[in-house]
Amino acid sequence: MSSAAADGSRRLQLKLPATPAGFSRGFDELRHGLDALPLDPRARFGVELVFEEVVANVLRHGCRPNGETRIQLEVALEHDAVRLVFEDDGPPFDPRERPDPAPPTDLEHAPTGGRGLMLIRRFSSGLEYLRTPEGRNRLTVTVPRVQRDGKR
Repeated sequence: MSSAAADGSRRLQLKLPATPAGFSRGFDELRHGLDALPLDPRARFGVELVFEEVVANVLRHGCRPNGETRIQLEVALEHDAVRLVFEDDGPPFDPRERPDPAPPTDLEHAPTGGRGLMLIRRFSSGLEYLRTPEGRNRLTVTVPRVQRDGKR
């Protein structure tokens, strides 16, 4: 159900259903496609983390009731960054409007989950959102090819 195509080892395209099986196949295809790209290990980790968080959020919160939500992803290797463009046909959601969660006062009371957007922001240098005229969410995440010490 998902498909991947590499374009001169600089571009990867995936199409997958917003299902657990689609997520798993898409993640495998992403990793396989990234094998051909010259990436700093931290940048690769950032790309994989962004994929995991965005697709997991679509599965958890953005699926239409009929269960036929589709996700498209284009990964493009640029001079100094990897640009990931996600599109899905779920309900509108602009992640830029969500603030980072407050830090927990102690580990015992720290909630699980709810930190994905914060992680995406940490590993990216840019986050853009557009609701397309066709009624799709388009999220563009830019991950620097050379990651610094992780402090952003």
